[in-house]
Amino acid sequence: MADPASKPTIFELNLLRVIGIGLILYSHSTPYLGWSPRFDWFIQHPGTVGLGIFFCLSGFLMQRSHVNQGSDFQWFGFIKKRLIRILPLYWLAIIIFVVQFHYFDIFHDLNFKPLLATTLAHLLALQLFFIPKVSEMITLWYIGALIPYYLLFSWTCKFNFRKFIGINGVLWLSAILLKLVIQSSSINLGDVRILLHYPTFLLGVTVATFDPHLVWVKAKSTWLSIFLGLAAIAYIPMVGRENINLGSSVRLSWDSFLHYGYCLVWSLLIIAFVFRITGAFSKTVTGEKPINYLSKISYSVYLFHRPIYGLIYGVVIAFGFDSTPTRTLLFPIATLALLVVSDVLTRLDVNVIKPYATQFLNSN
Repeated sequence: MADPASKPTIFELNLLRVIGIGLILYSHSTPYLGWSPRFDWFIQHPGTVGLGIFFCLSGFLMQRSHVNQGSDFQWFGFIKKRLIRILPLYWLAIIIFVVQFHYFDIFHDLNFKPLLATTLAHLLALQLFFIPKVSEMITLWYIGALIPYYLLFSWTCKFNFRKFIGINGVLWLSAILLKLVIQSSSINLGDVRILLHYPTFLLGVTVATFDPHLVWVKAKSTWLSIFLGLAAIAYIPMVGRENINLGSSVRLSWDSFLHYGYCLVWSLLIIAFVFRITGAFSKTVTGEKPINYLSKISYSVYLFHRPIYGLIYGVVIAFGFDSTPTRTLLFPIATLALLVVSDVLTRLDVNVIKPYATQFLNSN
C-alpha cells in the first residue's frame, strides 16, 4: 500500500499505514467474519477512510521520490519500479479471488462473469473504467485506481508544480464532466471512485512538494487536528443518513461528493492527529519496531485479507460453529493468521519475485 516496498524515515507514515489497514480490516470483518461491532456514530465508513489515508500517502511518497531523484529522474524507470512493487502480489491475489470465490464458492458465492473480461480488466488494472460491464473483485478496485494515478503522475510530474496542478485539475474536471454526460445518456460505465479519490492523491503530492519532511505538518498538527475535528463534527448530523452513503459507485451525484468529503475530512483528521500524538513521544518509542513490521506487510494484508477471512469463516461455518462468541473470537484469530500468511508472502515478494522481475526486465 502506498509504495509498500519503500522505507520512509518518518515513523508516522508507517503508523498511518497500520491505522489505515486496521480501519479496512475492521470494516471488512463484518461481512466476512459474521460479527457487527459497528460504531456508526464514530466513523461511518472506516474502510473508505483507511483508503483515503493510503491514497494521500501514495501521492506524498511518489512526489518525494521524484524530488529526491532530481535531474536523474526518468519516467519509464520510475514507473517500472512501482509496477514491479505492485503487480506480482496483485496478480496472485486475482488468481486466488477467481479460484476461491468464483469456482469453489468458499463462503461467498461471487460470480465474476464474464470471467475472461473481468480477469483481463483486473490484470491490466482497467476494471474501474469498465465497471459494471465487468464484475468487481471487491477490494482490488484500489489497485485499479492507484496504477492509473501512478501513470498520470509519471507523465505530468516533469512540469513545474503550478503547471502540474493545472494539467491534473483540468483532466479531473474534464473526467467529471464526461462522466456526467455519459450517465445522462443512460450509459452506465465507469466507477466514480477513481474520480473522487484523485484529489486526495494530488493533496499528498502537494504536501510533498512544499513540505517533504513534514516539518510544517508536525508544527501545525495541533491546529490542523482542531480544524479538521470541527469539520468532522459538522458532518455528524448527516451520519447515518442516506446521503452520506456512496451507494452506487456507477452514478456520480452530489451525494457522492458528500461521501467523498466526509471520508477526506476523517482521513486528514487521523493523519493530523497521528502527528500531534507522536510529537509528544520520543523517536525511539517502544512500539516502533512492530509498527514498522506491520507497515512492511500491509500491502499483502490488504490484498489477501478477504480470501483469508472468507476461508477461515467458511471452514468454521462448515463445522457448525456459528455462535456469537465464536464469530467474535474469529476477528483476532483470523487476523493473526492473516499476518502470518502476509509475512510469508511479503518475504517471498521481496526476496524472490521482485529481484527476478527486475532482472528479467533489465535483461530485455
